[in-house]
This record gives sequence, C-alpha cells and structure tokens, in this order.
Amino acid sequence: MTPGTDKPRSLESDPPPPEAPHRVCVPVNIHHWDNISFLHWPFDADDIAPLIPEETTVLTHGGKAWVSVTPFFIRVRPPGVPVIPPGWSFPETNVRTYVAGPDGREGLWFLRMEVTAAWFVATLRATGLPYVRQRMTVDAGNQRMAYASKPRGRPSEGGHDIVVQPGEQLDPPEGGPRDRFLTARWGAFHRRAGMLLFTPVEHPPWTLYASSAETCEVDALFRDTGLPTPVGPPVVHYSPGVKVKVGPPQLAATGSPPPSE
Repeated sequence: MTPGTDKPRSLESDPPPPEAPHRVCVPVNIHHWDNISFLHWPFDADDIAPLIPEETTVLTHGGKAWVSVTPFFIRVRPPGVPVIPPGWSFPETNVRTYVAGPDGREGLWFLRMEVTAAWFVATLRATGLPYVRQRMTVDAGNQRMAYASKPRGRPSEGGHDIVVQPGEQLDPPEGGPRDRFLTARWGAFHRRAGMLLFTPVEHPPWTLYASSAETCEVDALFRDTGLPTPVGPPVVHYSPGVKVKVGPPQLAATGSPPPSE
C-alpha cells in the first residue's frame, strides 16, 4: 500500500483485449503509426510509482512493471481531410509505462515523447503530454528498422540510436498475454490544469513480429525520464503499423469531457 492510503502501489493486470473495448465515433485526429517497434524492459514497481500521478496505480505483468520505448513514423490528418497535410508526417519516439486510473480503466502514462515537428510539440504539450523537439530519422531498409534521435539543445537531453531486426510473425498476430499487455493499449492518461485526463484511441489489432535489437543505445532517453538505465536485452516487437482514431480527452474519473476554460 502507498503510505497513508488504502491504494496499492501496484496491481497485477490481466492482458487487455486485442481489439479496442470502446469506439471512437468522433475522432479529433486520424493517425497512421508506421513501421513501429516496441522495446520493453521490466522494472520494479517502486521505481515507477514516483513517476506517475497519485491517482493512478502501476500495472504489473509477471510481478514486474514495464517500461517501453516505441519509435515509429507518424502521419497525422484532421478528420474529413483525405490527404496528409505538408509537415504533418515525422518521426516520433515515446517512453511509456502502464497504469490504472482512479476508476480502474487501464492505459498508458508517457514519461517522454520526442518528435521533430515544432507545431506538434506546442499543441500536445498544451494538453499535458511531455513532448520535446529533437532531430530524428526513421530508416526502413535491408530488412532492418533504424531509428535515431539527437538533442537540439544540450547533449544530455534524451535521444537514442536503435536498430531493430524484425523476425517471424506471431501466432496469433496480436500475440499472447504478455505481448498484449505490452502493446494492446487503448488510451493514455495525461494531466492538464490539475485535471487527470484520459484520451481514448481505436485501431485494428496489432500484427506483431518477434524481433531483436541489433543496436539499443537508450541511456540518455531513460536518464531524462528519471529512471535508471535498463538492465539486459529488451523484449522486442515490430509492426508495419496501424491507422488510429484518436478521441477527445475525457475526465479520467468520470469519462465526461473536461470543463471548458
């Protein structure tokens, strides 16, 4: 238990469903998450608890909390716009962990989010998401995925060098219980103006490939989240990607829209 409360520090979670448990009927944006890799490491729940909101609880699988690095290429378009506007396609890398909200709903908590687009950083930081602007590349070739991120400012500010070798497709394609715990996540928590919000997403089930990391230089990325460098090789997945409907933020405890400012 957390001292002085009845709330547990962590909660062992059943794997989420491979398909979204909700529908996003009125999306605020359409995303395409292309050539995405997932690199996952186990951590003690006590390492994660100080980094998440008090209203949330660390989710565990196999007795461990997990932190994942997800580099990919994102394409964004407003609903009803048939093409991707210029400047709305760019690399992105996220560092995330897995939490339950005050009503028991499960989702992601982002510890760091890197992109190249200044407008995207400004827009999403206003919603409470921890975006920073970096110099980044995503290269797909020779059956390998290479992702690089370099700081624009001080050399200690995040960044990474990751090369992933995709392997065989999982059977079933969305994977087993641990694979789903780590990838089949249907929304994210974030805080704005003191309010804990939940933004839902909907997309088809993942098609995952068991993969390996040929290069995995993530020390600076983890240092800037407040976590120690992970120990040992990661669990790695790769997916060609999915089309995503991003819903409007909701108050995490009630599921209703936040009050207008």
